[in-house]
Amino acid sequence: MKKAIRLLIAAIITIPMIASCGISAPKSFKKAYDGGSWSTVMVRDDLSYDRAFGEVMDVIGRQFELDMISKEGGYLRTNWIYTWNKKGKYTEKYRTRIIVKFSSDKRRVDIKSEAEFGGEPRWVKGFDTALLTQVKQDIMGVVGSTVL
Repeated sequence: MKKAIRLLIAAIITIPMIASCGISAPKSFKKAYDGGSWSTVMVRDDLSYDRAFGEVMDVIGRQFELDMISKEGGYLRTNWIYTWNKKGKYTEKYRTRIIVKFSSDKRRVDIKSEAEFGGEPRWVKGFDTALLTQVKQDIMGVVGSTVL
């Protein structure tokens, strides 16, 4: 009887540990119920809105498939990508996407990375700090002013 109880307790402890092996969020993942905060790039004075929007769309489109584009609304959103964290390897447990929104005066670009970890049906919402940093730098390189 004691042996059966010990085996049961060991199973209760071990099974969740085995099930969770290899399933940990990347270090760049930060949990946030609203998907995280926005980061801002100011648009250079010498760029028209049309050119700035096109440049931003081109930069984002090289890394992600664009899901929603509204030039009139100054809005871009990408599809979820399942290969960001694994350097090209597909994973069902982690996905990211980018949202870009121009301000109403078209002189500021707000950028947000959304990330979800865990998989169906229990996605944990958050954002990816490494992705946000990279995308912000890329956008800054094509449309950014030197003064924020």
